[in-house]
Amino acid sequence: MMNNQPQTERTNERGVALVTCLLLTLLLSLLTAAMLMASTTDVLISGNDIRTNQAFYVAESGIHRAAGWFTSKFGADPNSGLYVLPAQYASNTAGAAGQLSYTNTPFFQSAAAATSAEQTIPTSVKVLNSNVLKNVVLAGDSSNTYPASYSLSANDPSGTPTTFSYNQVVNDFAGKLYNQTEGQGRFSVKAILVSIVPPSSLKPGSVTWLIQSTGTINRGSTPIASATLWAYISATATPITQTVSISASTQQADTGAGLVARGMINMSGGGRIDSYRSSLGPYGTSLPANTYPGQIGRSNIGSRGDLRTNNEFFNNQWGYINVSTGTITGQAYATLEPPYLLQPSGFLAIDIDLTGNKVKDGRGNSFPLTSEHFGEPPLIFNDVPPPPAPSGTTDYTWSKTQAGTLPAGNYDDITVTHGSLTIPPGNYGTITTSGAAVIYLGTPGQTTVYNLQSLSTSASSRIIFKGPVTFNIADSSTMSGGSGLQDPNLKPTDIHWNFTGGPSQTVTLSGSSDTYGVFYAPHSQLNISGSGDFYGSFVGATVAISGSGAVHIDEDAGSGVLTTVVAATTSTNIIGYSATNFSLWRITQALN
Repeated sequence: MMNNQPQTERTNERGVALVTCLLLTLLLSLLTAAMLMASTTDVLISGNDIRTNQAFYVAESGIHRAAGWFTSKFGADPNSGLYVLPAQYASNTAGAAGQLSYTNTPFFQSAAAATSAEQTIPTSVKVLNSNVLKNVVLAGDSSNTYPASYSLSANDPSGTPTTFSYNQVVNDFAGKLYNQTEGQGRFSVKAILVSIVPPSSLKPGSVTWLIQSTGTINRGSTPIASATLWAYISATATPITQTVSISASTQQADTGAGLVARGMINMSGGGRIDSYRSSLGPYGTSLPANTYPGQIGRSNIGSRGDLRTNNEFFNNQWGYINVSTGTITGQAYATLEPPYLLQPSGFLAIDIDLTGNKVKDGRGNSFPLTSEHFGEPPLIFNDVPPPPAPSGTTDYTWSKTQAGTLPAGNYDDITVTHGSLTIPPGNYGTITTSGAAVIYLGTPGQTTVYNLQSLSTSASSRIIFKGPVTFNIADSSTMSGGSGLQDPNLKPTDIHWNFTGGPSQTVTLSGSSDTYGVFYAPHSQLNISGSGDFYGSFVGATVAISGSGAVHIDEDAGSGVLTTVVAATTSTNIIGYSATNFSLWRITQALN
């Protein structure tokens, strides 16, 4: 009996150890499970962060893609072929389909009725959509309110109003920025036009879009992460203008320099008619190309050696332009139409001999039919009043070989046979030169007037102008000698020749020396011949050009002949805006 008690105690101790071991095993299992759960949660959180970051970067990619799209698609003007904003509506109290209503601040109610009080509050930009005013939105979904197609009429590079049509803005935006794949996600962009500030004298204008880009990461078709970013993109706003006619009226204007006749123009002898601009230097002087419209090459030579006839019946002959040989760097104008209708006498309004390349255009080509113009407005030739008669009856002759000056006094006819004579302005009968005589006329720095009954100079004599001169001459006159400009600043436009003339009177310009001036002889036959060159503008009842000399029309001169033109009053209106020089900045973000 005494030997059984120690064995029982040892058996109880073994049971305690078992329980302890089981408890420790359970504790270790719980700790292991907790560690596994914590590790799984960390993995899940880390995965969510990764997907959220991926969505963020996908959305950010959409923002930058949008910035690139605006920069590349909107241009400085409609002529560039890039997109521009639609035309501005004239009033901010109502919208117009396909047009934007521009106002002031970048916040306004969405979908406000066109007649609502909201329109009295300054807002930014709206568009009339389904008869309500809504935000101007570019998107690829049903929230798009940017006009699907629109047009605007703006000036092209030449200033001519031209209609430009746009029907791809929305489609191009959707194709590039809506539901687009980027990496393992997709993004969609919306652009809201929040403000357009017109430029002022103090600062340039601006246009601002609010860009919203949503990026998503999908598992199959189910979104598992998304991020939305907003950013402003702004640009310089440049007005797009159109010149419109406000009113038009018929006015009289100078036809401009040229070779003009009431009746017949005959050109023969193989001479040349071209033009230049005396304000840019002497004829033929070197100039950069395209210095003025119609310039030929790199010289002061132009292509406005124009011929113009009123097609009148003068001296028993119907007038027309008849060119048989020569070079014409200009246009031919007639009042008759249609172009090839035979008139009662059987002539054509313009008859230029193009057979055998007899008539050139100044560039080595045959004169083109496109340079002939018919049905022009009738020309108006104002009469030249008869000049006052000389106040004296004494004639004066200068026959010395040296230089002299006409003594003070009242004279009738003046004759110069030798040397040179300075003749002050005044009223005279006939001035005649012979041999190699020279007469000096005019006063430096001021315009002087010579009233003559007639003028006759010999082939070897010369007229030298000291200053601007206006001639008023009553009867037929002959200038066989040339003229010269003592002051290099003098131009043909400074010398005016006005002839009263009559049906049987003639004005003859000939000789081997140069002749300068604006010749106006509406009642006289004007004959131009010889080997010298003629500079200025020329008007006659009829005009005959022969000889080898060239006629250089000074485009800076007026002819003195009037025509009727339609003068329009115009206004330049802003009809839209372009956006250039874009800049971008982010404002906020949302992560899901």
